[in-house]
Amino acid sequence: MQGSARTFLIISPEPWSHLFVSKHHYAINLAKKGYKVLFLNPPSSSGYAISKTDYENLDVLDYPGFIKGLHLFPSLIRKHQQLRVFNKLRKLAGVPIDVVWSFDNSVFFDFDALPVSVRISHIVDLNQNFQTSRAAKSADFCFGVTNEIVNVLSEFNPNTYKVTHGLNVAHVEVEVSLPGNGEIKAMYTGNLAMKHLDWEILHHAAEEHPSIDFIFVGSGKEIFDGYNATHTWKKKILDKENVYFLPPVKSEEIHSYLKKADLLLVAYQQKHHIDQTNSHKILEYLYSGNPVVATFTAEYAGKGVLNMVKMNAEWVNLLSSVSENLKIHQQVERRQERKAFALKHTYEEKLNQIEQIIFQH
Repeated sequence: MQGSARTFLIISPEPWSHLFVSKHHYAINLAKKGYKVLFLNPPSSSGYAISKTDYENLDVLDYPGFIKGLHLFPSLIRKHQQLRVFNKLRKLAGVPIDVVWSFDNSVFFDFDALPVSVRISHIVDLNQNFQTSRAAKSADFCFGVTNEIVNVLSEFNPNTYKVTHGLNVAHVEVEVSLPGNGEIKAMYTGNLAMKHLDWEILHHAAEEHPSIDFIFVGSGKEIFDGYNATHTWKKKILDKENVYFLPPVKSEEIHSYLKKADLLLVAYQQKHHIDQTNSHKILEYLYSGNPVVATFTAEYAGKGVLNMVKMNAEWVNLLSSVSENLKIHQQVERRQERKAFALKHTYEEKLNQIEQIIFQH
């Protein structure tokens, strides 16, 4: 362990029961390194509680949150309220808290109210934009996964660093049988209700490639709303005979599904390319070794590991080209290149980078 820090409080906008994402993986890897980790769930009606997890050194905390509209109160009152809740959590945990690592700037956004050694504001999504300036200004360190996020945070805090998404390599092998009789299996995994997905190009792809089975793994199959400008195309794709939907898969099992596919898909609307400059799912895709057909993803431009186009109008043609030349894209050397790239970005590596920043600054 580095420095004198022993206990981390991870503040997450997703609960421990959620499909594991970056916050969960950082917590697990911290615990494996010997730190004591307290994972704070989002506010809930369950009140103050502490529970064990399946991981040594890692407990989950619940709390009721704060009074409504706390951000509108004068600074002195805001900080007093945050300190009061923090002290209750510290008493509940029964240990001193040395580092607060927050992925949620809607709560505990006045870091200077908290009596700890290190305060971190870590933003992994552009929509995590609640009390950005207050959280960034009062943090000791700010981390962002893309240049866009880093640019925003650095306006408020010079100690801002880019830490890109991590890869979880801890997986469980499960038997997987994919639906359909198509010659090629093309797969997308993730939240199927997200506003960024481009169902129009996905529909055209399925329509123009009847010999390819398009398989979507995730929740939100039947959610149609105005948040996604292409939701009418989503309704149409449900009727395609070569389109299949599977329920969400545990994060530790997704690798088995990705390996069974032939092609992996990233299809975000043109206007949302800036929101999706570094989708976390891409590392999982690359780790499978399979070729990826993607809309423009800035963080991977020039890296040589993605097949992508700048204009969405060209995406279906790219899919055609890759599928027609699948044997070339599936060559052992190319599969190894993709996997090697992904393995440079494990959560263990990201945590080493973060430790160097916060303990050797």
